[in-house]
Amino acid sequence: MKRFALSLCILLFCAGTAMADGLDTFLGNLNAQAAADRHGVVTSVGSHFGVPYSDVELIMGTAGSLADAFMVLQIGRWTGLSRDRIMNEYRAKKGQGWGVIAKDLGIKPGSAEFHALKNGDFGYSTGRSEKGGASYSDGKGKNNGGGQDNRPMPTDQTGGQGKGKGKKK
Repeated sequence: MKRFALSLCILLFCAGTAMADGLDTFLGNLNAQAAADRHGVVTSVGSHFGVPYSDVELIMGTAGSLADAFMVLQIGRWTGLSRDRIMNEYRAKKGQGWGVIAKDLGIKPGSAEFHALKNGDFGYSTGRSEKGGASYSDGKGKNNGGGQDNRPMPTDQTGGQGKGKGKKK
């Protein structure tokens, strides 16, 4: 029964692929898989980002879905910002979409990260292998930041403001 439900969800999402952009398709597929196998997909996402299962569950509880938790972790990987900082921005601009949130958190339009965001190309595939693990794809074109990253994400309250070489205001 679970396989049938998962197959039906994937079929419905694939039918709309031509009309939806890559990010919406990716996030929809991720949520469909989470509905069919929550524990397995949460474990896979945690492994992909190198964070404990409980952290993914906590972010899911706050954000409302596994897809949104994935995006919090992905934007954190790209920007180095804390999860709290990203969640604050998410709450403030939830209805405007992940592109606006990412831009406001420092991901520049036209950058490799922004293109990956628009295309839903994160080096992570919602497809499952025969052994039940996640499938990691090479993506299309440049794969900047894709794949597994075992570095822990910062959890401080500083918002990830470093001492870079940016312009002083």
